[in-house]
Amino acid sequence: MYRLGKISMLVGTLICLISLITGFTALFTGYDDLAKYFLSLVPISFLLVFTGLVTVVLTGPRD
Repeated sequence: MYRLGKISMLVGTLICLISLITGFTALFTGYDDLAKYFLSLVPISFLLVFTGLVTVVLTGPRD
């Protein structure tokens, strides 16, 4: 589970960054429909990052 949480955080962060960059680029260049699609992926990717963080914190190794 710990490894799955780390992977979830990484994938969520990558999706968030890519969708933010692509969404705002599309918004400023006039592709509004494409911008809506990519910017709508940001909350989903944030939930993925948060789920991974909670998984890592709860299942991480104890010192």
